[in-house]
Amino acid sequence: MSQQKATLPAIQPFAKRRQVLPSLKLKRYQLGSKEALILLTTCIALAQTLLHLVAINAYGFHEDELLYMTLGDHLAWGYIETGPLIAVIGDLSKWLFGDSLIAIRILPAICAGAIVHLTGILTIRLGGKQLAVIMACTAVAFSPAFLASGALFIPQVFDELFWLLTVYLVVCWIQKPNDTYLYELGVVVGLGILLKYTLLLYVAGILLGIAYTPSLRVLFKKKSFYFSMLIAFFIVLPHLIWQIDNNFPAFAHYRELKETQLNYMYRLDFLTQQLLVNGPAVLLWLVGIIYLFYSKKLKAYRFFGVSFLIVMAVLALLKGKPYYGFGAFPPLFVIGALCLENWLTIKNLSIKIALLSFLIIPNFMLSFISLPILQIENAAKVFAWARQHLGITFTVKWEDQKIHKINQNYADMIGWEELAQKTSALYMTLSPNEQKKTIIYTESYGIASAVSYYAKYYPLPKVVSLNGSFATWAPKNVDDKLIISFARSKPGRRLNPNILEMQHFVVNPFSRLYGMQIEISKMAVKTEFERLKSLSAEKLN
Repeated sequence: MSQQKATLPAIQPFAKRRQVLPSLKLKRYQLGSKEALILLTTCIALAQTLLHLVAINAYGFHEDELLYMTLGDHLAWGYIETGPLIAVIGDLSKWLFGDSLIAIRILPAICAGAIVHLTGILTIRLGGKQLAVIMACTAVAFSPAFLASGALFIPQVFDELFWLLTVYLVVCWIQKPNDTYLYELGVVVGLGILLKYTLLLYVAGILLGIAYTPSLRVLFKKKSFYFSMLIAFFIVLPHLIWQIDNNFPAFAHYRELKETQLNYMYRLDFLTQQLLVNGPAVLLWLVGIIYLFYSKKLKAYRFFGVSFLIVMAVLALLKGKPYYGFGAFPPLFVIGALCLENWLTIKNLSIKIALLSFLIIPNFMLSFISLPILQIENAAKVFAWARQHLGITFTVKWEDQKIHKINQNYADMIGWEELAQKTSALYMTLSPNEQKKTIIYTESYGIASAVSYYAKYYPLPKVVSLNGSFATWAPKNVDDKLIISFARSKPGRRLNPNILEMQHFVVNPFSRLYGMQIEISKMAVKTEFERLKSLSAEKLN
């Protein structure tokens, strides 16, 4: 990616040239130099990476991590649940590092550090010095929202990087209108859409923000802009063709998501959580968005605020999940940091230290529950204390909108290997002849993904599921005579089986799987499977 000197004609960086700290020699360059500032951003990014490394082997695989790893075993131009890029990233990660718990979380940790570093680079481009760089970078590095995103192999952390890269390239073009930046922008947007469709909303907000700014409307007169859009289109085209060929399963998945989860969420909760998820760093983005529309010197960058407001308004209206819009925060952290640095030029050092302490220390302390660092029993005690004494409940409110003992992400990381072990043990009680006629059936993508992954380590039959993309891999028919299935309470609600054997599995009360049953059933598998497959096909239409 091109790096150009910030030379914004008629738009001067508003942070004054000064040194917040005394001028000290750092080998060959001064502490206030561009090189030293880049080194500072690198150090903060590495500090966040170290936190992620502390928690990298905690608990176990998250059910979504298992899903995306499974998608990587079935590379395609599309999936029902998500865009195709996360599967490619997962496959690349397994090729580079392996498929262990630690290995699969290395790329997310690196990506999270890259977000911190790019936030610092953006701050420097806009004229920020030491104080601004520290505030903006630590706001991202230690924010509970961004720490949690970078802890798991999920699309979220990669999506946040694509959002920030999009803004960064637009800023580069504003400061030096070079067509190369627009072409790079087309590549980033195209790849970002293949990861998560939410980038489309952010890009729409950015373009509306540019249209709102008269001095930037020249962008829409440039052929290179439309060529960059064409680049993005051709990158997305194979996936679009896949969607057309498969009757747009993305829309069916959204309808199901809306019916099962989003309809039970509250718009006020969404907006409230945006104020809480970044801890004290809320000060930075609130100051940033106000200053964007107040300062004439920042007029060219008001699209930061316009895009943010559009994203939050649309997501609130659609009852989106709180983390869908996290990628819009870093640019506002940057502006807020620049504003405070500019304002604090006349203040003494103690005020600056107090401000940094306010922004950094609480979030650093929160990192012990933002990341799975504590033993799960101790984490549950912390959540209980926060609920009882501080009234904080959103951290333990799950998708069912009920309050639980621990964070949902943590519950989703516990019990999957135990599930596989005990399923395998039950399977091995069958005779060799019975084993050949047995399949696993589940309605849960988490169980299906876990069984698919752990089949490499434990004897397990083939798994069949009609949930999401598993339905596209399911056989057209089955001739097996025995079925292993799972139920939380009444076995009769699961395929109406004639149960031969049943046992409980996953005894850890902190797991979402706690209390489920494992069943071996003898039934007319073929007839029942055809009925369920027909119902699944109706959902996708």
